[in-house]
Amino acid sequence: MEDRPLALYRRYLWESKNISWIYTSGIDQLFASRRQYFETCGMAQHMLTEAQQHEIDDLIVAATLAAESQVERESWGWTIRIPLKPWGLFCATEPEGAVCARFSLLSAEASQDPVGMFAVQRIAPNSPMRQTSLIPRDVSTHLLVEQYFDESEQLPARIAISSKEALMALSMPNAEWDIVKGLSETDLFSLFHELLRENEVKEEKADDTLSEKAREIKAKFAQAKGDPIGSMIGDLKLMHESVFYYGCRCDIRQIRQMIEHLPQSQQEELWQDSKSIEVQCPRCGRTHILTR
Repeated sequence: MEDRPLALYRRYLWESKNISWIYTSGIDQLFASRRQYFETCGMAQHMLTEAQQHEIDDLIVAATLAAESQVERESWGWTIRIPLKPWGLFCATEPEGAVCARFSLLSAEASQDPVGMFAVQRIAPNSPMRQTSLIPRDVSTHLLVEQYFDESEQLPARIAISSKEALMALSMPNAEWDIVKGLSETDLFSLFHELLRENEVKEEKADDTLSEKAREIKAKFAQAKGDPIGSMIGDLKLMHESVFYYGCRCDIRQIRQMIEHLPQSQQEELWQDSKSIEVQCPRCGRTHILTR
């Protein structure tokens, strides 16, 4: 897919406090790539309620932040059933930056489940799959991502999401975590931007011998060039940057292989007397047409 919108994510280390920050201001780009994917694949947008759309969007953003928090890129799969809600959510992220999600309605029995569940599958290159199953302690999807890091990784995390930007603060061993632990999402954004602005103030003071026009040109050049990995930005060290976009690796060959690995009885039930069948990708919901 040519010229897809890309959302830039950056991972910083707050060295003096031993806290990792993952930040993006490209939420609009991430969802623009989803619209492009749906249009290119001929997929209709789900007619979701505002609450349903919020939950799936929340999960997509939180899952990408979680993926970028790791030094080694992995494949992640999040499967969530929130207590007493009649829908389930799935989101997958890939090492190259692709992310996709799927919303599904549950059976009447499952929607009455007062406990719910969520599971996280992680696959690192040349390593076996790791799966963690947890009981939700909240009804917000990004808070469940926080719960995963807290309970499974033993590293407390905080996530804040707005319409344009998102960030994740992740505790490293021996972090001064109390600094961010009790902050609201608004204050979490404020603290992070304050740390970034420290560098801007230093740059302004260093440039006060230049004309206003020269400072503007220099600022535009610096923004286009970007900061090198390992550079200090305020009290933050830039450790890594990557892009995320909405997409799925599914194709007709993979779907056919998936069908061929089913027991013969299930294949016959699926095909019956048809010369072609429609099969939806279980990850992104894209419909593929198979012929015998």
